[in-house]
Amino acid sequence: MKKILTFSLVVALSALSLGCGKKMPEGMPNLEPVKLTVTQDGVPCADAQVNLLSIDQSNKWTSGGVTDAQGVVALVTHGQYKGVPVGKYKVSVFKKVGEGTPPPPLPTDEASEKAYNDYHASGQTYEQFCLIEKQYTNLNTTPLEIEVVKGKNVLTVDVGAPVHDVYVEEK
Repeated sequence: MKKILTFSLVVALSALSLGCGKKMPEGMPNLEPVKLTVTQDGVPCADAQVNLLSIDQSNKWTSGGVTDAQGVVALVTHGQYKGVPVGKYKVSVFKKVGEGTPPPPLPTDEASEKAYNDYHASGQTYEQFCLIEKQYTNLNTTPLEIEVVKGKNVLTVDVGAPVHDVYVEEK
């Protein structure tokens, strides 16, 4: 009986391990694990959005992620698959913060319209600031580059001194 239970457990665990993985999209290359640390003047940069753009035009897969409190991002491809295809990449890093009291969302009913109008009548302000120099925030202008190789990749990029530029959303 013990042998049957052990065999059944092995079969069940094997089936679970085969069936639980996410099916990769057709044509997606093998992904390599990447642990990228983003620093700002040598200090970990938390809560920053990181995006990669392949320098090789044949690689169409998008990769990125958000840094944790230690400035580390475990990069994913296509929004959900752990790792990045082998290759060279440009790296953009973006981080914004808000100061003041954020306005309520646009009104959708009478109660939310009152809250919206009260906020604007109160004179409260809210401004957003980008904390990373503009050249690093855009994949076309960033000087940051990394190379992902087969195997484990532990990399670091630095985005220079902090800035406090008024954030204007690009259309």
